[in-house]
Amino acid sequence: MRKYFIALIVIVAFLANPSSSKAEVQWDGAQVVKGQTGKMTFTKDVKVYKKNANGTYSSMTVKRNNYFRVYDIEKYNNQTYYWMSSGYRIQATDLVVFKKVPLNIRSSFYDNPGYININRQGDEHIYGKHFFDRFEYIGPGYDLSIGENLYYEYSRGDGLTEDGYIDATDLRIAETKKRDEGIYKLTADAYGLGGPMAGGNAGTKYLKGTVFQSLGLEINGYLRVHVLGTSGEDFTFRYFPVTLLQPVQTQGKRYIRYGVIGKGYREQKELKRFDEVSLLTEKNAAAWIELDGGIYQVPKNALATIMPNESPIITTSFLPNDTLQQLVYWGSVYQKTTNNRFEAQKNNWFIDYYETEQTFNYEMNGTKYTFDKPVTEGSKLTVMRYGMKEEGFVRAIHYTFTTGAGTFNNVVEMSNGELFAPGFGLLDGSSGSLMSYK
Repeated sequence: MRKYFIALIVIVAFLANPSSSKAEVQWDGAQVVKGQTGKMTFTKDVKVYKKNANGTYSSMTVKRNNYFRVYDIEKYNNQTYYWMSSGYRIQATDLVVFKKVPLNIRSSFYDNPGYININRQGDEHIYGKHFFDRFEYIGPGYDLSIGENLYYEYSRGDGLTEDGYIDATDLRIAETKKRDEGIYKLTADAYGLGGPMAGGNAGTKYLKGTVFQSLGLEINGYLRVHVLGTSGEDFTFRYFPVTLLQPVQTQGKRYIRYGVIGKGYREQKELKRFDEVSLLTEKNAAAWIELDGGIYQVPKNALATIMPNESPIITTSFLPNDTLQQLVYWGSVYQKTTNNRFEAQKNNWFIDYYETEQTFNYEMNGTKYTFDKPVTEGSKLTVMRYGMKEEGFVRAIHYTFTTGAGTFNNVVEMSNGELFAPGFGLLDGSSGSLMSYK
Protein backbone atom coordinates (compact mmCIF):
# COMPACT_ATOMS: atom_id res chain seq x y z
CA MET A 1 0.00 0.00 0.00
CA ARG A 2 2.83 2.37 0.82
CA LYS A 3 4.44 2.04 -2.61
CA TYR A 4 1.12 2.91 -4.30
CA PHE A 5 0.81 5.99 -2.10
CA ILE A 6 4.33 7.11 -3.09
CA ALA A 7 3.53 6.55 -6.78
CA LEU A 8 0.40 8.68 -6.41
CA ILE A 9 2.45 11.52 -4.89
CA VAL A 10 4.85 11.37 -7.85
CA ILE A 11 1.97 11.55 -10.36
CA VAL A 12 0.37 14.51 -8.56
CA ALA A 13 3.70 16.32 -8.44
CA PHE A 14 4.18 15.78 -12.19
CA LEU A 15 0.73 17.16 -13.01
CA ALA A 16 1.25 20.16 -10.75
CA ASN A 17 4.60 20.97 -12.39
CA PRO A 18 4.47 19.74 -16.00
CA SER A 19 7.50 21.86 -17.00
CA SER A 20 9.64 19.54 -14.94
CA SER A 21 9.13 16.93 -17.66
CA LYS A 22 11.04 19.05 -20.21
CA ALA A 23 14.58 17.95 -20.77
CA GLU A 24 17.31 20.46 -20.07
CA VAL A 25 18.92 21.99 -23.15
CA GLN A 26 22.66 21.49 -23.15
CA TRP A 27 25.08 23.39 -25.36
CA ASP A 28 28.85 23.74 -25.23
CA GLY A 29 29.04 21.81 -22.00
CA ALA A 30 26.49 23.83 -20.05
CA GLN A 31 22.75 24.24 -19.63
CA VAL A 32 21.05 26.90 -21.75
CA VAL A 33 17.92 28.67 -20.49
CA LYS A 34 15.16 30.62 -22.20
CA GLY A 35 16.18 34.16 -23.05
CA GLN A 36 19.89 33.39 -22.98
CA THR A 37 21.82 34.89 -25.89
CA GLY A 38 25.26 33.54 -25.10
CA LYS A 39 27.81 32.88 -22.42
CA MET A 40 31.07 34.51 -21.44
CA THR A 41 34.13 34.05 -19.33
CA PHE A 42 36.93 36.47 -18.41
CA THR A 43 40.66 36.15 -18.94
CA LYS A 44 41.31 37.84 -15.57
CA ASP A 45 39.38 39.02 -12.53
CA VAL A 46 37.14 41.94 -13.58
CA LYS A 47 34.89 44.35 -11.69
CA VAL A 48 31.44 44.80 -13.29
CA TYR A 49 28.80 47.43 -12.55
CA LYS A 50 25.06 47.95 -12.64
CA LYS A 51 23.00 51.11 -12.27
CA ASN A 52 20.38 51.02 -9.53
CA ALA A 53 16.92 52.54 -9.72
CA ASN A 54 17.99 55.43 -7.43
CA GLY A 55 20.87 56.39 -9.73
CA THR A 56 23.64 54.81 -7.69
CA TYR A 57 25.89 52.02 -8.93
CA SER A 58 26.63 48.60 -7.51
CA SER A 59 29.66 46.53 -8.41
CA MET A 60 30.95 43.01 -8.04
CA THR A 61 34.14 41.25 -8.98
CA VAL A 62 33.91 38.29 -11.32
CA LYS A 63 36.65 35.69 -11.28
CA ARG A 64 38.78 34.59 -14.19
CA ASN A 65 37.40 31.62 -16.17
CA ASN A 66 34.06 31.71 -14.33
CA TYR A 67 31.11 31.10 -16.64
CA PHE A 68 28.28 33.66 -16.89
CA ARG A 69 25.10 33.69 -18.97
CA VAL A 70 24.41 36.67 -21.27
CA TYR A 71 20.76 37.62 -21.68
CA ASP A 72 20.90 40.72 -23.86
CA ILE A 73 23.32 42.51 -26.16
CA GLU A 74 23.59 46.16 -27.11
CA LYS A 75 25.45 47.36 -30.20
CA TYR A 76 25.90 51.05 -30.93
CA ASN A 77 28.67 53.61 -31.61
CA ASN A 78 30.92 50.70 -32.69
CA GLN A 79 30.70 49.26 -29.20
CA THR A 80 29.13 46.09 -27.86
CA TYR A 81 27.76 45.57 -24.35
CA TYR A 82 26.74 42.32 -22.71
CA TRP A 83 24.03 42.14 -20.07
CA MET A 84 24.47 39.56 -17.36
CA SER A 85 21.87 38.48 -14.87
CA SER A 86 20.84 40.86 -12.07
CA GLY A 87 21.34 43.90 -14.30
CA TYR A 88 25.13 43.87 -14.59
CA ARG A 89 26.53 45.11 -17.91
CA ILE A 90 30.05 44.91 -19.34
CA GLN A 91 31.62 46.22 -22.51
CA ALA A 92 33.20 43.78 -24.94
CA THR A 93 37.02 43.97 -24.61
CA ASP A 94 39.96 41.63 -24.91
CA LEU A 95 39.20 40.56 -21.33
CA VAL A 96 35.83 39.09 -22.37
CA VAL A 97 35.49 35.73 -24.11
CA PHE A 98 31.96 35.56 -25.55
CA LYS A 99 30.28 32.65 -27.31
CA LYS A 100 26.84 33.02 -28.86
CA VAL A 101 24.14 30.40 -28.49
CA PRO A 102 23.03 29.29 -32.00
CA LEU A 103 19.74 30.84 -33.00
CA ASN A 104 17.99 27.51 -33.58
CA ILE A 105 18.76 26.47 -30.00
CA ARG A 106 17.50 29.77 -28.61
CA SER A 107 14.30 29.58 -30.67
CA SER A 108 13.56 26.03 -29.44
CA PHE A 109 12.34 27.52 -26.13
CA TYR A 110 9.47 29.33 -27.91
CA ASP A 111 6.26 27.96 -29.33
CA ASN A 112 6.11 30.63 -32.03
CA PRO A 113 9.34 32.63 -32.04
CA GLY A 114 9.61 36.08 -33.59
CA TYR A 115 12.91 37.77 -34.44
CA ILE A 116 13.67 41.46 -33.82
CA ASN A 117 16.81 43.31 -34.89
CA ILE A 118 18.59 44.91 -31.90
CA ASN A 119 21.70 46.16 -33.68
CA ARG A 120 21.84 49.96 -33.80
CA GLN A 121 24.98 49.99 -35.96
CA GLY A 122 24.77 50.23 -39.73
CA ASP A 123 21.89 51.07 -42.05
CA GLU A 124 21.06 47.69 -43.57
CA HIS A 125 18.42 46.79 -40.98
CA ILE A 126 16.85 49.36 -38.69
CA TYR A 127 16.67 48.84 -34.95
CA GLY A 128 13.47 47.05 -34.07
CA LYS A 129 12.95 45.53 -37.52
CA HIS A 130 10.74 42.47 -37.25
CA PHE A 131 11.49 39.39 -39.33
CA PHE A 132 8.51 37.07 -39.64
CA ASP A 133 7.46 34.37 -42.06
CA ARG A 134 5.45 35.81 -44.95
CA PHE A 135 3.18 32.77 -45.06
CA GLU A 136 1.95 33.24 -41.51
CA TYR A 137 0.86 36.85 -41.29
CA ILE A 138 -0.54 39.53 -43.55
CA GLY A 139 1.72 42.01 -45.24
CA PRO A 140 5.34 41.99 -46.41
CA GLY A 141 7.26 39.19 -44.76
CA TYR A 142 10.20 36.89 -45.39
CA ASP A 143 11.12 33.33 -46.19
CA LEU A 144 13.14 32.45 -43.09
CA SER A 145 15.67 29.73 -42.43
CA ILE A 146 16.89 29.37 -38.85
CA GLY A 147 20.26 27.81 -38.13
CA GLU A 148 23.21 29.18 -36.21
CA ASN A 149 22.10 32.54 -37.63
CA LEU A 150 19.03 33.75 -39.54
CA TYR A 151 18.86 33.58 -43.32
CA TYR A 152 16.08 35.49 -45.08
CA GLU A 153 14.74 36.01 -48.58
CA TYR A 154 12.38 38.82 -49.50
CA SER A 155 10.61 39.35 -52.84
CA ARG A 156 10.54 43.09 -53.45
CA GLY A 157 7.90 45.01 -55.33
CA ASP A 158 10.28 45.64 -58.25
CA GLY A 159 10.60 41.91 -58.91
CA LEU A 160 14.07 41.56 -57.39
CA THR A 161 14.90 39.28 -54.47
CA GLU A 162 16.67 40.58 -51.38
CA ASP A 163 18.41 38.07 -49.15
CA GLY A 164 21.10 37.82 -46.52
CA TYR A 165 22.25 36.49 -43.16
CA ILE A 166 21.70 38.17 -39.80
CA ASP A 167 23.99 37.24 -36.94
CA ALA A 168 22.21 35.63 -34.01
CA THR A 169 23.65 38.24 -31.65
CA ASP A 170 21.79 40.94 -33.60
CA LEU A 171 18.42 39.37 -32.83
CA ARG A 172 16.11 39.29 -29.85
CA ILE A 173 13.58 36.47 -29.76
CA ALA A 174 10.08 37.06 -28.42
CA GLU A 175 7.01 34.89 -28.32
CA THR A 176 4.59 35.72 -31.14
CA LYS A 177 0.91 35.55 -30.27
CA LYS A 178 -1.94 35.30 -32.73
CA ARG A 179 -4.54 37.97 -32.13
CA ASP A 180 -7.91 38.82 -33.58
CA GLU A 181 -8.02 41.07 -36.63
CA GLY A 182 -10.45 43.54 -35.12
CA ILE A 183 -10.53 47.33 -35.18
CA TYR A 184 -8.65 49.13 -32.38
CA LYS A 185 -8.28 52.75 -31.33
CA LEU A 186 -5.48 54.59 -29.57
CA THR A 187 -6.08 55.63 -25.98
CA ALA A 188 -3.29 58.26 -26.12
CA ASP A 189 -1.19 60.09 -28.69
CA ALA A 190 1.58 57.78 -29.91
CA TYR A 191 4.10 57.29 -32.69
CA GLY A 192 3.59 54.31 -34.96
CA LEU A 193 6.76 52.23 -34.85
CA GLY A 194 8.32 50.30 -37.69
CA GLY A 195 8.98 47.35 -35.38
CA PRO A 196 7.95 45.91 -32.00
CA MET A 197 10.66 47.55 -29.94
CA ALA A 198 10.79 50.67 -27.78
CA GLY A 199 13.14 53.16 -29.37
CA GLY A 200 12.61 51.65 -32.80
CA ASN A 201 12.10 53.55 -36.02
CA ALA A 202 9.21 55.96 -35.43
CA GLY A 203 6.92 57.11 -38.19
CA THR A 204 3.89 59.37 -38.02
CA LYS A 205 2.50 60.55 -34.69
CA TYR A 206 -1.12 59.43 -34.37
CA LEU A 207 -3.64 61.15 -32.16
CA LYS A 208 -5.73 59.62 -29.43
CA GLY A 209 -8.83 58.01 -30.95
CA THR A 210 -7.18 57.08 -34.27
CA VAL A 211 -8.42 53.69 -35.44
CA PHE A 212 -6.43 50.80 -36.90
CA GLN A 213 -7.07 47.21 -37.89
CA SER A 214 -5.14 44.49 -36.13
CA LEU A 215 -3.13 42.23 -38.42
CA GLY A 216 -3.43 39.34 -36.01
CA LEU A 217 0.06 39.49 -34.54
CA GLU A 218 1.32 40.50 -31.10
CA ILE A 219 5.00 40.33 -30.23
CA ASN A 220 7.11 41.79 -27.46
CA GLY A 221 4.08 43.62 -26.06
CA TYR A 222 3.27 45.33 -29.39
CA LEU A 223 0.35 44.83 -31.76
CA ARG A 224 0.97 44.97 -35.50
CA VAL A 225 -1.73 47.06 -37.15
CA HIS A 226 -2.78 48.44 -40.50
CA VAL A 227 -3.51 52.14 -40.96
CA LEU A 228 -7.07 52.47 -42.20
CA GLY A 229 -7.23 54.49 -45.38
CA THR A 230 -8.64 54.61 -48.86
CA SER A 231 -5.78 56.39 -50.61
CA GLY A 232 -2.07 56.37 -49.91
CA GLU A 233 -2.32 54.61 -46.53
CA ASP A 234 -3.56 51.19 -47.56
CA PHE A 235 -0.18 49.50 -47.16
CA THR A 236 1.09 51.29 -44.06
CA PHE A 237 1.89 48.87 -41.23
CA ARG A 238 2.81 49.99 -37.73
CA TYR A 239 3.38 48.62 -34.24
CA PHE A 240 1.83 50.08 -31.08
CA PRO A 241 2.06 48.96 -27.44
CA VAL A 242 -0.88 46.73 -26.63
CA THR A 243 -1.49 48.85 -23.54
CA LEU A 244 -2.32 51.88 -25.76
CA LEU A 245 -4.98 50.12 -27.83
CA GLN A 246 -8.54 49.14 -27.05
CA PRO A 247 -11.12 47.40 -29.23
CA VAL A 248 -13.59 49.62 -31.08
CA GLN A 249 -17.20 48.99 -30.11
CA THR A 250 -19.79 48.70 -32.86
CA GLN A 251 -21.79 51.82 -33.67
CA GLY A 252 -25.00 49.91 -34.25
CA LYS A 253 -26.69 48.03 -37.03
CA ARG A 254 -26.60 49.00 -40.69
CA TYR A 255 -28.14 47.56 -43.83
CA ILE A 256 -26.52 46.91 -47.18
CA ARG A 257 -28.17 49.20 -49.75
CA TYR A 258 -27.08 47.22 -52.82
CA GLY A 259 -24.96 44.22 -53.68
CA VAL A 260 -21.31 44.90 -52.95
CA ILE A 261 -18.04 43.08 -52.24
CA GLY A 262 -16.85 43.30 -48.65
CA LYS A 263 -13.05 43.38 -48.75
CA GLY A 264 -11.36 41.58 -45.88
CA TYR A 265 -7.67 40.96 -45.39
CA ARG A 266 -7.90 37.23 -45.81
CA GLU A 267 -11.05 36.91 -47.88
CA GLN A 268 -13.78 38.75 -49.71
CA LYS A 269 -17.48 38.37 -49.10
CA GLU A 270 -20.43 38.98 -51.40
CA LEU A 271 -22.88 41.18 -49.53
CA LYS A 272 -26.46 41.47 -50.72
CA ARG A 273 -29.08 44.15 -50.41
CA PHE A 274 -30.85 43.94 -47.01
CA ASP A 275 -27.91 42.13 -45.29
CA GLU A 276 -27.66 43.35 -41.71
CA VAL A 277 -24.15 44.28 -40.53
CA SER A 278 -22.51 46.11 -37.63
CA LEU A 279 -20.70 49.39 -38.33
CA LEU A 280 -17.27 49.71 -36.70
CA THR A 281 -15.79 52.89 -38.15
CA GLU A 282 -15.66 55.14 -41.21
CA LYS A 283 -12.90 57.07 -42.94
CA ASN A 284 -13.07 59.10 -46.12
CA ALA A 285 -15.38 57.21 -48.52
CA ALA A 286 -14.95 53.82 -46.83
CA ALA A 287 -16.58 52.03 -43.92
CA TRP A 288 -15.49 48.98 -41.94
CA ILE A 289 -18.19 46.55 -40.90
CA GLU A 290 -18.47 43.30 -38.98
CA LEU A 291 -20.46 40.32 -40.20
CA ASP A 292 -20.33 36.76 -38.87
CA GLY A 293 -17.10 37.47 -37.01
CA GLY A 294 -15.34 38.88 -40.09
CA ILE A 295 -14.35 42.49 -40.75
CA TYR A 296 -14.79 43.96 -44.20
CA GLN A 297 -14.30 47.27 -45.96
CA VAL A 298 -17.17 48.60 -48.09
CA PRO A 299 -18.01 51.95 -49.69
CA LYS A 300 -19.62 54.20 -47.12
CA ASN A 301 -22.58 54.85 -49.42
CA ALA A 302 -23.33 51.11 -49.50
CA LEU A 303 -24.70 51.36 -45.95
CA ALA A 304 -28.12 52.50 -44.79
CA THR A 305 -29.43 53.10 -41.27
CA ILE A 306 -32.90 51.86 -42.23
CA MET A 307 -34.00 48.98 -44.40
CA PRO A 308 -33.31 49.95 -48.05
CA ASN A 309 -35.86 49.86 -50.88
CA GLU A 310 -36.48 46.81 -52.98
CA SER A 311 -34.13 46.28 -55.89
CA PRO A 312 -35.39 47.47 -59.28
CA ILE A 313 -36.48 44.75 -61.70
CA ILE A 314 -35.69 45.43 -65.36
CA THR A 315 -37.92 43.70 -67.88
CA THR A 316 -37.85 46.14 -70.82
CA SER A 317 -35.75 48.99 -72.28
CA PHE A 318 -32.50 47.34 -71.25
CA LEU A 319 -30.52 47.50 -74.52
CA PRO A 320 -29.41 50.77 -76.22
CA ASN A 321 -32.48 52.78 -77.22
CA ASP A 322 -33.42 53.60 -80.81
CA THR A 323 -32.70 57.34 -80.47
CA LEU A 324 -28.97 56.87 -79.88
CA GLN A 325 -26.82 57.70 -82.91
CA GLN A 326 -23.29 57.82 -81.49
CA LEU A 327 -21.30 56.36 -78.59
CA VAL A 328 -17.74 57.37 -77.73
CA TYR A 329 -15.40 55.08 -75.78
CA TRP A 330 -11.91 56.45 -75.08
CA GLY A 331 -11.68 58.38 -78.34
CA SER A 332 -13.23 55.67 -80.53
CA VAL A 333 -16.46 56.90 -82.10
CA TYR A 334 -19.13 54.28 -82.70
CA GLN A 335 -21.71 55.42 -85.26
CA LYS A 336 -25.11 53.76 -85.64
CA THR A 337 -25.14 51.94 -88.97
CA THR A 338 -28.26 49.79 -88.85
CA ASN A 339 -30.86 48.83 -86.28
CA ASN A 340 -29.17 47.34 -83.19
CA ARG A 341 -25.63 47.98 -84.44
CA PHE A 342 -22.88 50.60 -83.99
CA GLU A 343 -19.54 50.53 -85.78
CA ALA A 344 -16.20 52.29 -85.27
CA GLN A 345 -13.63 52.77 -88.03
CA LYS A 346 -10.77 52.01 -85.65
CA ASN A 347 -9.88 48.29 -85.62
CA ASN A 348 -13.28 47.42 -87.07
CA TRP A 349 -14.80 47.63 -83.60
CA PHE A 350 -18.54 47.29 -83.24
CA ILE A 351 -21.48 47.06 -80.83
CA ASP A 352 -24.31 44.65 -81.58
CA TYR A 353 -27.37 43.70 -79.50
CA TYR A 354 -30.69 41.88 -79.60
CA GLU A 355 -33.40 40.52 -77.32
CA THR A 356 -35.12 37.14 -76.94
CA GLU A 357 -37.94 36.04 -74.68
CA GLN A 358 -35.44 34.77 -72.11
CA THR A 359 -32.40 37.04 -72.48
CA PHE A 360 -30.90 40.42 -73.32
CA ASN A 361 -27.83 40.00 -75.52
CA TYR A 362 -25.12 42.63 -75.97
CA GLU A 363 -21.80 42.28 -77.83
CA MET A 364 -18.93 44.76 -77.90
CA ASN A 365 -15.79 44.11 -79.93
CA GLY A 366 -16.20 40.35 -79.75
CA THR A 367 -17.12 40.12 -76.05
CA LYS A 368 -20.68 38.83 -75.60
CA TYR A 369 -22.90 39.50 -72.58
CA THR A 370 -26.08 37.50 -71.98
CA PHE A 371 -28.42 38.74 -69.22
CA ASP A 372 -31.24 36.48 -68.07
CA LYS A 373 -34.67 38.09 -67.88
CA PRO A 374 -35.83 39.69 -65.72
CA VAL A 375 -32.65 41.53 -64.76
CA THR A 376 -32.50 41.88 -60.99
CA GLU A 377 -29.92 41.54 -58.25
CA GLY A 378 -28.66 37.99 -58.27
CA SER A 379 -29.94 37.13 -61.75
CA LYS A 380 -27.68 35.13 -64.05
CA LEU A 381 -25.12 36.68 -66.39
CA THR A 382 -22.91 34.90 -68.95
CA VAL A 383 -19.87 36.50 -70.60
CA MET A 384 -17.99 35.07 -73.59
CA ARG A 385 -14.56 36.69 -73.76
CA TYR A 386 -11.75 35.49 -76.05
CA GLY A 387 -13.60 32.22 -76.51
CA MET A 388 -13.82 31.62 -72.74
CA LYS A 389 -17.15 31.37 -70.97
CA GLU A 390 -17.56 33.21 -67.65
CA GLU A 391 -20.57 32.54 -65.45
CA GLY A 392 -21.57 35.50 -63.31
CA PHE A 393 -24.48 37.35 -61.80
CA VAL A 394 -25.89 40.82 -61.28
CA ARG A 395 -24.33 42.09 -58.07
CA ALA A 396 -26.28 45.34 -57.78
CA ILE A 397 -28.72 47.62 -59.53
CA HIS A 398 -28.04 51.24 -58.63
CA TYR A 399 -31.00 53.61 -58.75
CA THR A 400 -28.67 56.30 -60.11
CA PHE A 401 -25.00 56.23 -61.02
CA THR A 402 -22.91 59.20 -62.15
CA THR A 403 -19.88 58.98 -64.43
CA GLY A 404 -18.04 61.42 -66.68
CA ALA A 405 -20.58 60.69 -69.39
CA GLY A 406 -23.55 61.66 -67.21
CA THR A 407 -25.99 60.30 -64.67
CA PHE A 408 -27.80 57.08 -65.48
CA ASN A 409 -30.71 55.22 -63.88
CA ASN A 410 -30.91 51.58 -62.78
CA VAL A 411 -27.25 50.92 -63.60
CA VAL A 412 -26.40 47.23 -63.44
CA GLU A 413 -23.18 46.25 -61.68
CA MET A 414 -21.98 42.83 -62.80
CA SER A 415 -20.10 40.37 -60.61
CA ASN A 416 -16.97 41.00 -62.72
CA GLY A 417 -17.13 44.70 -61.80
CA GLU A 418 -18.36 46.00 -65.16
CA LEU A 419 -21.28 48.42 -65.37
CA PHE A 420 -24.19 48.52 -67.80
CA ALA A 421 -26.61 51.43 -68.18
CA PRO A 422 -30.04 50.38 -69.52
CA GLY A 423 -30.80 52.26 -72.73
CA PHE A 424 -27.10 53.05 -73.36
CA GLY A 425 -24.87 50.03 -72.94
CA LEU A 426 -21.58 49.44 -71.18
CA LEU A 427 -20.32 52.23 -68.95
CA ASP A 428 -17.15 50.36 -68.09
CA GLY A 429 -16.17 47.56 -70.44
CA SER A 430 -13.14 45.89 -71.93
CA SER A 431 -12.69 48.80 -74.33
CA GLY A 432 -12.84 51.47 -71.61
CA SER A 433 -15.51 53.78 -70.22
CA LEU A 434 -18.33 55.51 -72.05
CA MET A 435 -17.21 59.10 -72.58
CA SER A 436 -20.17 60.62 -74.38
CA TYR A 437 -23.23 59.78 -76.45
CA LYS A 438 -25.69 61.36 -78.87
